[in-house]
Amino acid sequence: MVHDPLSPREALRTRIGAVLAAVSLLALVYGVLIVAELLLGVLVAGSLSVGAYLWYRTFAVLDSVADAAQRIADAKERESGETADRDESGATRSNRLTERER
Repeated sequence: MVHDPLSPREALRTRIGAVLAAVSLLALVYGVLIVAELLLGVLVAGSLSVGAYLWYRTFAVLDSVADAAQRIADAKERESGETADRDESGATRSNRLTERER
């Protein structure tokens, strides 16, 4: 089953996304108004929001890669099963020696 990751807009509509947005906004306001450091506020708020989203996307990509590997393994297993069925149903066998028989 293919996983469809949320867009940033959809992620903000979730409970965790709303909490993360609120914490990022509070960190930005704290950094700008209380500490009077614009860079500190931007770094903290940016790392909270962008960092969490990048982790989410990374896990979504890893899930997609695992899903693709599973689909490839299933296809190869079906393919080898069909080949084995064809080999068993064939009445004549080749006269050539295989590597093991040599």
